[in-house]
Order: sequence, then structure tokens, then C-alpha cells
Amino acid sequence: MKRREIINIYCDESCHLQNEQEKRMFVSCIYCPKDLVSKISNDIRQLKQKHKIWKYAEIKWTKISKSRQDFYLELLNYFLSEPNLHFRTIIIADKTKLNHEIFGQNHNTWYYKMIYQLVEYVIAQKIDKHKKNRDDYEYNIFADKKENSSQARRALLVTKDCLQTHFAKPFLFHNIASHQSEIMQLNDFLQGAVAYFNRGLYKNKNAISTKKLIIDVLIKELNISLNKKNYNDKFNILVWEAKH
Repeated sequence: MKRREIINIYCDESCHLQNEQEKRMFVSCIYCPKDLVSKISNDIRQLKQKHKIWKYAEIKWTKISKSRQDFYLELLNYFLSEPNLHFRTIIIADKTKLNHEIFGQNHNTWYYKMIYQLVEYVIAQKIDKHKKNRDDYEYNIFADKKENSSQARRALLVTKDCLQTHFAKPFLFHNIASHQSEIMQLNDFLQGAVAYFNRGLYKNKNAISTKKLIIDVLIKELNISLNKKNYNDKFNILVWEAKH
């Protein structure tokens, strides 16, 4: 029997709370073959140790500072140069326009619909790019753990069922905390760059120079804008607008 390739997809969000002042929201994922997860995780830990950072210290966009600039630039270069790592983000331009009632949903359920949008594209793109059958792949989907309510668990199961029905194949869904996964932390790092740019902080006179430099490198190396839809395989962006 032909061995199926297993793809791990790590999903997270930023500014997801409905009552936050920030109107923009971001839902993102990073994905790679399961067989390479251990190697990539170890590579990131070695980068930390090289820059005298505890190997289990959590990487977060909010922690970026001038004193660690060399580490973060090398981390970015690692992502850009590793052909098996891919990133996708959905920019929700204005979450204040969401009207959950008319769609018979709550904010938590809608969040998992966005996870579905992330993952559906990744799966379809993977099959199309490599001209393979959907049965050649299996998928593990890791969502950053937000809450453990029955409502949240139910929404996650609905997302799983929708994907399984759509692609006629099983999916494994997991809720994990970001500190448990270096790849999930890398997702936070890249998503943070997109959010920083789209929230107008990049052009702010008080912008953190290291964060600006990271964004400059991303834009230059990938030849993309961080606030526009693109079809870039390495760093894919979708801008999503609510329908009234």
C-alpha cells in the first residue's frame, strides 16, 4: 500500500475577541510535512541557543526587541529558506461588521469557520500544485487552545466534520497551547508581522525598529504587500470582508 504523506497544519489568530477596540482580526496557519516537525523544531531551538536564549523560551511577536534583533532576523531567514514551511493568513478587515445572528452563529463558531477557510485552501492548493490525489495526503490540524468550554469543543467538531465531508477523508484535530510547539510559535511571529503592518503600527513614529526591519525583509524577499491578497505559495494572504 502506498504510504500517505501527513501534513501538519498549525492555526492561530490575533485580535479575535469581539469586543476589542482593534477592528482588524487575523487568522493564520503554518504547515509542513509531519516527518519534518522534529527537525524544524530542533532547528529553531538551536537558533535560540546560538543567540543565548533558553531553548524552550516561547517565541512571540510581542517579545521582539532590538537586543534580540539578530535572532529574529535569523529566524525569519530560516523560514524563508526552508522550502517545506508555508504560511497562510486571512485578514478580516473589520470584525465590527460581523452580524452573527443573521447567520445563526456566535463569534466562536465563526472563528472555526475561518479555520475552515484557512485549511480548505491549503489542502486544495497542495493537491493542485503536486498533481496528486487527495488520498495521497493525511492532515493533522492543530488549533491554538483558547478555551475549554463545551461550546468551543462543539464548534471545533463542526469544523472537523465539514472538512471531512468536503474532502471525503478523515482529519485529526488537536487543541494545543502555543508553548508546546515551536512551529506554532513561528506562526505567531509571522502573523504578528502581518498584524503590525495592517494595524498601522509599521508607519507609526514610535514603531519598534526591529519589527520594521523584519517587515521590510519580508516584503523585499517575497515581493509582496502585507495588506493585499496574493497567490504566493510561501506567504499567502487573503483579505476577507463580511457580507451584510
